Amino acid sequence: MSCNGCRVLRKGCSDSCVLRSCLQWIPSAEAQGHATLFLSKFFGRSDLFSLVAAVPDSQRSCMPLDRHISLGYVL
Repeated sequence: MSCNGCRVLRKGCSDSCVLRSCLQWIPSAEAQGHATLFLSKFFGRSDLFSLVAAVPDSQRSCMPLDRHISLGYVL
């Protein structure tokens, strides 16, 4: 089953999806979709996946994808 990030982007999702671990801490499916959509419009879909993939797996769950202030720190 697709994670909410891939569902909003209409992208195929797998068990090793890079977005899935980043979205786990956002409480609702709707909020996960909105966060993904905002960032994909800001960075572009492929750059969003590249940005998240560049972060080590152990730190991805700590990446706040829905806070505008934190975007500068993620870069």
